[in-house]
Amino acid sequence: MSQRYKPLAKALIAVVVAIGLVLAARNAFSQWADQQRSAEDRVAQIDRELQAATSEVQRENLRSQRRTALSAVPRLANLNWSRIAAAGCCYALGLIPGGLVLCESTRVLGYRVSAGKAIAAQLVGHVGKYVPGKAMVVVIRAGRLSSLGVPLVVGSIAVFLETLLMMAVGAAVAGCLVFWLPVPRWVAWVALAGGIAATVPTLPPWIKWIVAKINAKSVASSLSAAPEQEREAVAAAMSPATSPSTGQGWRFFVSAWCWQGLAWLLIGASFALLVDSIPGRPTEMPAGTVFAASVASIALAMVAGFASLLPGGAGVRELTLAMVLAPVIGSSHALLAAILARLLFIVVDLAAALAVATLYREQ
Repeated sequence: MSQRYKPLAKALIAVVVAIGLVLAARNAFSQWADQQRSAEDRVAQIDRELQAATSEVQRENLRSQRRTALSAVPRLANLNWSRIAAAGCCYALGLIPGGLVLCESTRVLGYRVSAGKAIAAQLVGHVGKYVPGKAMVVVIRAGRLSSLGVPLVVGSIAVFLETLLMMAVGAAVAGCLVFWLPVPRWVAWVALAGGIAATVPTLPPWIKWIVAKINAKSVASSLSAAPEQEREAVAAAMSPATSPSTGQGWRFFVSAWCWQGLAWLLIGASFALLVDSIPGRPTEMPAGTVFAASVASIALAMVAGFASLLPGGAGVRELTLAMVLAPVIGSSHALLAAILARLLFIVVDLAAALAVATLYREQ
């Protein structure tokens, strides 16, 4: 892209992303307000029953229900903010391993990018997922890699590999954990099948075949108008002589799965802290079950949301969480946790992008 139009393109991308973020946040606040009204209606219903009660035993039972219902009304004062802060830190840390996988993806494609700058590209790209279609994620990350000397086609393939691996590991984690949860068996089997289906394409022989297919379809058209030097660089990077060996492929596969597994563990821990930050959660479930359900549900919800191509997985996340998490902590609590997670993740994604923009202002 001509240097003359780069500022305009960056400004346009920023505007589109900002609109996506505002719409996602507005939708989450609207859902939160709906849940608040529903909880307040429940308190009002108990008050009416309390007035109509005829015995002291009945009134005492209703008073106990009212105290519980009142504490469960989603208000700022009712939330455990220390757990929410810890959840934000866990989620932020969970974004870093993906940047390391992106760094390794560019390396196996023949380019060297420092881990710090790859992580920066990864973090900035997260705000693009709030734009319909998810293509903005690739545009932002590949654009930043391009500024580091990685051709756009190569950068796009590296971003594709990182995203494919993250979704595959998330589906596999959810597919394994969901069998330990009190959910309908068909949900467990579908999750397991999805995990297996997502894992197969990440095996080195399949990755090599997928990259070759993408390369064959996109390189010619993408580089037809590119400078000769860039065409030669991409051709060299994609040639059989410089493509990763089988050993390299397996090392990349293992390291990527380990890093993405850590990422999902941190994101799951973040969501578990959010679940625990909302008052009114049923206490009969063991803490281990609640944690496993939190990790499995958020992983499955984010994978399903990504596959839906909707901005931030709007609606799909909540439906998935209701199916997996609601049997453990109740449908109302599960929906509140999903809404709170959406709001927190938007704040952290935006803060990370702003931090990167400040640290790497020269790019």
